[in-house]
Amino acid sequence: MTAFEIVALTGALAGISMVLGGIWLVAKGVITLAATPKRDAITIEWKKQFRINTQVPGIAFFLVGLLFITMSLGFLKPPDIVPIEFDGEIKGIDDPPAILVRPANWELPSSTGGRINGRVYPDLSVVVLMINAPGYEPYTQSIRINPRGRRVAHVGTLELRRKVQESDLEKRIAVLPFTTPATEGGFGVAQ
Repeated sequence: MTAFEIVALTGALAGISMVLGGIWLVAKGVITLAATPKRDAITIEWKKQFRINTQVPGIAFFLVGLLFITMSLGFLKPPDIVPIEFDGEIKGIDDPPAILVRPANWELPSSTGGRINGRVYPDLSVVVLMINAPGYEPYTQSIRINPRGRRVAHVGTLELRRKVQESDLEKRIAVLPFTTPATEGGFGVAQ
């Protein structure tokens, strides 16, 4: 648990204790929920924008307690997941490629005997982009992403290399400039 979570939980516990304490004080008769004279009213004002005025001081315990609880729950909500946007172009391909994105390698410490015991802190500041298009060699690129703000991975313009097919390979070998050796007697010459 992080220090921020501990502080937020402490605020929630303080709010609960204020609400329960207010109920206990009302039950014991220390504070009442009856109206008091106007001069004894409680006024809370914040930056001349927010103002609460009550003639029932017991309500203040409950309001402040509920404020603590509400604020703590607001701080404890999980952060929004910020998507990663990809921007780029692949030139010269006919069929749609298969594009995979994965995080960079996360390593776990290993021990002897095959036991796995470790912890991974997910880090998406570097992702690996893998592109497979029919008839082309697989393409892999590591991309660094800004961890704050708008997360955009600029891929740029990519040109995939064509796979060398067997028929193309045979054609290339057939046109290679091999010179025929001179045959002036000797081994392998027809007699």
